[in-house]
Amino acid sequence: MVAVKLLNTFGIHENKFQEEVKCLIKAKHKNIVRFLGYCADTQGKMEEYEGNLVMARSWLLCFEYVCNGTLDKHISGRM
Repeated sequence: MVAVKLLNTFGIHENKFQEEVKCLIKAKHKNIVRFLGYCADTQGKMEEYEGNLVMARSWLLCFEYVCNGTLDKHISGRM
């Protein structure tokens, strides 16, 4: 099983996304979920954002799936 995160691409430049992916690839630790890969749609589509038409792309990040709730719930003690 995998966990997929769909990113909001408004305001994020592709170079910055690629830099973040490189960091995720390098991050290897027993307490960090493993990064498996990504998908960056290069086609995109035009959407309205703050009154302007912008090119919207879909960027997905894939991680190993870890059960037992979210990090937020563990930190806040709501588990």
